[in-house]
Amino acid sequence: MKKILILLGALTVLSTTALGNKTGVGLGVGVANSLYKGIDSKAYPIPLFDIEYGNFYVAGTDIGYKMWQNDMYTLSFFANPLEGYRVKASDMEEGYKDIEDRDLQFMGGLRLDADTGLMGIKTAVALSGGQHGAKGRLGFYKPYSVTEKFVIVPGIHSIYYSKDFTDYYFGVDSKELGSNRKDNYKLTSTYSPDSAYSVGINIVGEYRFRDNLAMSFFVGAEKFSKEIGDSPLVDEDYIIMGGTGIKYYF
Repeated sequence: MKKILILLGALTVLSTTALGNKTGVGLGVGVANSLYKGIDSKAYPIPLFDIEYGNFYVAGTDIGYKMWQNDMYTLSFFANPLEGYRVKASDMEEGYKDIEDRDLQFMGGLRLDADTGLMGIKTAVALSGGQHGAKGRLGFYKPYSVTEKFVIVPGIHSIYYSKDFTDYYFGVDSKELGSNRKDNYKLTSTYSPDSAYSVGINIVGEYRFRDNLAMSFFVGAEKFSKEIGDSPLVDEDYIIMGGTGIKYYF
């Protein structure tokens, strides 16, 4: 799994929650640029899971358990084994090819989904933590039924990243400098970022060919704050993504 799968996976979670589907599995493909220097835009496979069994569920790459719910609110514990940004030194631009690899991490936490009661707008708040830091996400979205078979869900969100999270994925340690590793000759100073944030906008949609077969799509953009954008490892402070897939419902 590549690092961009995490952002693409967040969109599939939004889609499955907002569209209200119960049991579906599928596979899609997404394309996105990378934040990191020397890593080109690529296409990635995306699992499209929307499974519920009692209070347990799988949505995108999240595995969760609904601890409490009523007509307005749902409180869940969830875990994601594919959080963060995986970076291999060998994929980086010349001058950065001996940095420490950054790995994905297992993160778990709490998520609250709610109906705001305002014009059909729904919200989701999630807090999670793992070995390399913590993050929080606040999002708002609204489903629109274009036809009986076609639904779109525009949404906006903001994500907070703790200092430990940003330092692990975007910081530069003294042992990574060119003075210590000749292949890192473009790294001349350390970098230890503070906590950071990003803001994003996306649209997901689904068209039902028939009751048990649908096509999903999504497009989105994410803009990161200067704590991430100023990292010597980062080439661009934004990600633009899009993709599509087929899902089968049971």
